[in-house]
Amino acid sequence: MTQAFTSEIFSSTYRDDFKDSDNYHRVLFNSGRALQARELTQLQTIIQTELGRLGKHIFKEGAAVNPGGVTVNQSYEFIKLDTTTNALPATITDLVGVEFTSSGSISFRVIEVVAAEGLDPATLYVSYTNTSSGTSGTSPIRVAPGDELTSTSFTLTAQATNTVSNPAVGVGTKASIHAGDFFAQQHFVFAKEQSKIISKYTSNPTKNLGFKVVQDIVTSSDKAALFDNQGATPNVSSPGADRYRISLTIATSDEVDSDENFIEVAKIVNGIVTSQVTAIDSYNEIDNVLLDVLKKSLVIILLSHLNLLLILTIQTIQN
Repeated sequence: MTQAFTSEIFSSTYRDDFKDSDNYHRVLFNSGRALQARELTQLQTIIQTELGRLGKHIFKEGAAVNPGGVTVNQSYEFIKLDTTTNALPATITDLVGVEFTSSGSISFRVIEVVAAEGLDPATLYVSYTNTSSGTSGTSPIRVAPGDELTSTSFTLTAQATNTVSNPAVGVGTKASIHAGDFFAQQHFVFAKEQSKIISKYTSNPTKNLGFKVVQDIVTSSDKAALFDNQGATPNVSSPGADRYRISLTIATSDEVDSDENFIEVAKIVNGIVTSQVTAIDSYNEIDNVLLDVLKKSLVIILLSHLNLLLILTIQTIQN
């Protein structure tokens, strides 16, 4: 398991004693002297501190440097399960991609499986592939409550209860943020494309969507890739250096504690994206400078027009 990041871990564990007030800007290695591990760490800190200072001047914390777009799927079909009749497999992801047919001859493919949580039962999120046996009407054709769901390897059962407050089938909402780069913790952090169910059983949620900033320390105990990789397989007798990691994990603001960092990417109201960050929204001091220049330019233009108007007025009076 990765080690949680603390503000003291660089100095306490890795002996990085960098201080701004020392004004050190290079680590100068000498021939004939032993290399210290802290020196290798500190030279990275020196470089990163300078990049961070420049970054803070240009970008706001959490700025979308190269933002990815946001999409919302308000028609994420769900089927609640009765696992007391037929249990889920031990590894629920084994169901992803499997095609099932209900006892009413409705077919679907499983896209995602969510285990039971709190009062919510285990739930399948699906794409219907064959609804020709259903009866068309005002409601979409779906699996019927209580149906048995079978595939070549699995048998499941849809929830029998089907009320307005507890529907057996229906649609939820899933949001996706495409890959992008963000300024977080004075670093330019890459965020891979991620998706999240923001409302399990409704199509009109109101949420602030973005990223939770997670910092941790990764060691060779966590990832075999950190062992020496010069051979055909990792050399487990030769662990490599640890890694400081910053990850951006898709989240909604209500899931993030007050002492955690949240980067807002979009506002979703009633299931619709009403606003999302752009690179133009992200500038810090440079934005203030450009705004000041714009104000001054507008004043100059206004004065020029007033001056021209005054000249024209005087000429009119003289004539």
